[in-house]
Amino acid sequence: MDRPMASLVLLLLGLFAIVAVSQSSSQATREKTRGRHTGGGGFGGGQRTRDREAYDGGVCELEISCRGGGGDEGGNLSTPVKLPIRGPRGPAGHPGEKGDRGNDGLPGYHGAPGLPAPSQKRVAFFAGLTVNFGPVTEHTDIVFDRVITNVGSGYSPLTGRFTAPVNGVYQFNVIVSAQGKQKAAVMILKNGEMVATVWAESIPYWATSSNIAVLSLDRGDQVWLLLLTRASYLHGFMYTTFSGFIIFEH
Repeated sequence: MDRPMASLVLLLLGLFAIVAVSQSSSQATREKTRGRHTGGGGFGGGQRTRDREAYDGGVCELEISCRGGGGDEGGNLSTPVKLPIRGPRGPAGHPGEKGDRGNDGLPGYHGAPGLPAPSQKRVAFFAGLTVNFGPVTEHTDIVFDRVITNVGSGYSPLTGRFTAPVNGVYQFNVIVSAQGKQKAAVMILKNGEMVATVWAESIPYWATSSNIAVLSLDRGDQVWLLLLTRASYLHGFMYTTFSGFIIFEH
């Protein structure tokens, strides 16, 4: 291809770019643009440019044929130049098959350490009688004179009462002993109301009884033991004891 032909192709490529960017240009603008390339004084005494737009499946083509300078007997080039123009977007195709699973990604960064779990209040006590207690003429609170364990300071050695320091479920253990044909009856109280009773009757010589109470307490609730008048003798020497501990807070 000689230099005039190359210049013509470059010029037509520029025209193609203009048409591709603005397909909505009016017919008058396209005619004016085409007229600049089909006037006299061109290659071989003139050149002819045809703009053919064929919407076959949404595809447009710009065909350019050059006259003179060889080619067939009519002076036309044997191979016209056709430039495709992108048409409107067609409908979406069917989804393809699912591809293979990709490789695992890199592990992420370690997260920040979490907050420590809230610590549960520790509450436990154990107390007993070192001496015999009773008999009594009226119901009497039992005050245990020896306190071995008092974690959380819930048990008072002055009043003999346990006061719940936090809301929770607590377990209480009561062991009552009687000796020498005596009787012992102890009542477990929660805020002054009877929960359970422990009875020991030493026939013929010795008796020991026990009971367990699992109670839901609010902070400030009290639990203590009451010695009853109808069986008011308790054997000491740590045979009669009172203990308790928290199971869990709530």
